[in-house]
Amino acid sequence: MAYKNFKLAIYCPAGFLKNVEFETLEKDLEFFKRHLDISKVYLETHRGADTVPREKMLRIKEFFERQNIKTSGGITATVVFGNEELDYYRIFNTFCYTNQKHLDKLKEIVQYTASLFDEIILDDFFFTACTCPSCISAKGNLSWSEFRLNLMTEVSREYVIKPAKSVNPDVKLIIKYPNWIESYQETGYNPQTQVEIFDYTYTGTETRDPAYTQQHLPRYASYSLLRWFENLKPGKNLGGWFDSLDCLYNIGSYLEQANLTVFAKAKEITLFDFSHLRNSVFVPALGLQLRHLDEICKYIENPIGIPVYHPFNSYGEDHIYDYLGMVGIPFELTPYLPENSNIVFITADCVNDKDIIKKLKNHLLAGKDVIMTSGFLKAMQGKGIEDLTSVRVTDKKVFTNLFAIKTEVCSFSKYVYGKKEILIPVLEHRTNASWQEIVAISGENNFPVLMKDFYGRGTIYTLTIPENYSDIYNWPLDVLTEIRRVFMKNFDFYIEAEEKIAIFVYSNGTFIIESFLPYRTKVNLHIKNKNKKLVDPLKASDLKVSMISENENIYEINLEPTSFRVLKLEN
Repeated sequence: MAYKNFKLAIYCPAGFLKNVEFETLEKDLEFFKRHLDISKVYLETHRGADTVPREKMLRIKEFFERQNIKTSGGITATVVFGNEELDYYRIFNTFCYTNQKHLDKLKEIVQYTASLFDEIILDDFFFTACTCPSCISAKGNLSWSEFRLNLMTEVSREYVIKPAKSVNPDVKLIIKYPNWIESYQETGYNPQTQVEIFDYTYTGTETRDPAYTQQHLPRYASYSLLRWFENLKPGKNLGGWFDSLDCLYNIGSYLEQANLTVFAKAKEITLFDFSHLRNSVFVPALGLQLRHLDEICKYIENPIGIPVYHPFNSYGEDHIYDYLGMVGIPFELTPYLPENSNIVFITADCVNDKDIIKKLKNHLLAGKDVIMTSGFLKAMQGKGIEDLTSVRVTDKKVFTNLFAIKTEVCSFSKYVYGKKEILIPVLEHRTNASWQEIVAISGENNFPVLMKDFYGRGTIYTLTIPENYSDIYNWPLDVLTEIRRVFMKNFDFYIEAEEKIAIFVYSNGTFIIESFLPYRTKVNLHIKNKNKKLVDPLKASDLKVSMISENENIYEINLEPTSFRVLKLEN
């Protein structure tokens, strides 16, 4: 039953290990092994008030290794001293990294764990939001972001890596990053420096429910964030990690995390956690899904997509690329502005790059394209963006549910209604200096949704983002299709479909279409290169063309609720 294309690990928290009886542990492992091929367990030595005693941890380690399951250590950097002087308020009881007693405790935990294991992962609580008097004093005139980024870089080096290696020179240290990339700098997560300090990184691919949970993450983030870490330093990201929390009434959302983690080519999957998953309904379902995903991995190579530039320590339009990823646009998230790509997607996250206008000009002068959001345009007004477009973001907003597509003479080729009225920022432009591709109509006025400009030999598009990002799902089908067509101008295909259909593309011509909808749906797949045929590689059969237009072959693809299809374009 061993998986051929990825490995599977389970994380075991300290509170559970500290109190578990070995008879229970044995029964629980039997349950897991009936459904899953487990390669490794991460055995947590410390979390909060719980530290697993050495003797018991050694017995647990031996127990798993007798089952041919590799053991690695785990640390959650939260602490409860049971002392009012040291247990002052901090979110999740994370350490205060300006308090020497806290630092000494962290060093003690790290050295203890390194004495037991040759590999250690830090769960994603290795951050600080502490605002105690000591931290306020240490911050001085720096911003909280500047202070915490510097602080956690130093703590990583001096109180994690050095103490661990002093006890066990061969130990490998892994830092697991959480799924809230837009907040890293505010809490001290510093991938730019930590990628060189730690031996490996790990990616949190938890998305769960996007509406009714605290983090409100579009599910595409399970894919895009792992790709960002793969591009941070290729080969150094070990895998993706997700959990079943808040998935109780929707096993599908749990399995979607697995799908996207595998689609992003994770080398290893870690399940959090042993204590929550034992005897749960999630495990049998996941076991079936992982076997299916392992088979699919035979047909996919390197992920590719429209590059999205998300610089270090940046935020602006949080996860806007993930909302667009959920409507059928394949993205490749990267911390570096790509030099060789024919197109790049720029959001307000890029404002943090002080040279961004210069870089975009060079990109356009080379004959390449840029798609930028209204959020980026607004943030860069007065900072040089005026050289690239006549479009401006005003302080006005408008409700609308009527749209028009493609200018024809003095009007448009198509007028369509959306599902509901949505609120968008009002953009203005100078007629014939910038060109309308899509507009929104309200009363006797219309407003840009997608604009086009030329600079040098390149083209720059401006995409208006709704005030509520999830209203992207309420754009009419024809508007979505036109936006997809523009984004995917360098691909051989695009889709015509409603929202919550995602595309994952690979370097060997294979791609995956996944539906996140709770009902059966149809996708019209437009193939622009009529010399290519569409193949189902799992069935080793060609698909039949449903419709033929002058420039395209169109295939009709039916998708069951929360399902996916693997397809391939061949000559």
